[in-house]
Amino acid sequence: MTDAKRSKRLAAVRKRDADRLEASLGGLPKAVRRPALIILIGLPGSGKSYFARRLAKRYPAAILDSDALRGALYESPQHTAPENARLFPATHVLTRRLLDRGVPVVLDATNLKESNRKPLYRLAREANARLVTVRLRAPFAVMRERLAKRDAARDPLDRSTAGLLVLERMRRDYQRPRRPYFVVDTSKDARQVLDKIVARLQS
Repeated sequence: MTDAKRSKRLAAVRKRDADRLEASLGGLPKAVRRPALIILIGLPGSGKSYFARRLAKRYPAAILDSDALRGALYESPQHTAPENARLFPATHVLTRRLLDRGVPVVLDATNLKESNRKPLYRLAREANARLVTVRLRAPFAVMRERLAKRDAARDPLDRSTAGLLVLERMRRDYQRPRRPYFVVDTSKDARQVLDKIVARLQS
């Protein structure tokens, strides 16, 4: 198979996966003149999904929850490298598709490494989208406690399948973003930072 055919086949697979992911989203918010791409960064249990829902109530956006999207592609997700190699390229295709339609996007994924974030920076630039990056954090003991409670009593709004083992595996992967970003400590009152983020998005 030639490189051109291989590239065309890969693009077709990613488009098909992106179609499947989009079908899992349900209703989408209204389009705006210049949409935003909000990149969330944080370990499992750092409060990303809860924060994403709070933000979307004030700045309507499509929440692309990587755990929910992973579940749309895999019946029993394992958070492995092969899963990621399929999931995230398709998520990027879907993100660009939504931004091109004027739909704001909150990308709820760990995004711990700068190599994970660089394609998103480029995507936002090419789509002429407003880019906002938010790091979610909490004391490690708090994150462990949250994941233990998650395993004991599943919240129907929480689609994450990442448990304590995934947290331990990923805890040393964080790299500081090389672009400006907001920091939210979800073990404290985050309303003041949330107000600043919303103001930035609405400015």
